[in-house]
Amino acid sequence: MKKFESWMREMFANRQMPEVCYHNLDHTLLIVEKVNEIGKYYKLSDQDLEDLFFAGWLHDVGYWDGVAEGHEQQGADLAQNCLTELGISDERIQRIKSAILATKVPQKPKDLFESILCDSDLYHLSSDLFYEQTLLLRKEKESALGKKIPLEEWLKGTRDFMESHHYHSEYAIKHFQPGKEKTN
Repeated sequence: MKKFESWMREMFANRQMPEVCYHNLDHTLLIVEKVNEIGKYYKLSDQDLEDLFFAGWLHDVGYWDGVAEGHEQQGADLAQNCLTELGISDERIQRIKSAILATKVPQKPKDLFESILCDSDLYHLSSDLFYEQTLLLRKEKESALGKKIPLEEWLKGTRDFMESHHYHSEYAIKHFQPGKEKTN
């Protein structure tokens, strides 16, 4: 796992476009931390925790080249390639890929494993850094679109998204939802 993490950090350093200011290494590190936190809460096996680790690292790599549309599929494709090279079984790789694909909004996780990744991915909605994070996301989106998004329009869209969003795991409902209600 240390070798994989080193490789991923190097890939972020070499491939991440500077305009991608939200879906970057910081976001990924937070997701990896949260999947571990939630996975340990549920007393998942070491293998499940390792699979969540891989999924957390790979879920947004489609943003490396600044591509937002279809980034989940790009993450799943990279998971297939690099995890095969690491000797991870195809069954595990399919599970990791499925979890990555489940992060596509609107999220539709099929089980606890996928729910953990989905809830971790949208943890920022419950964070004290929510406003700062949503402004970074706006800046990233403006860069991708090549045009400004009026702040009022952005905040209305964010509010609508938050109202339609719900966490999936009992852990996130208990621990993330209260923070989300404060930010909304």
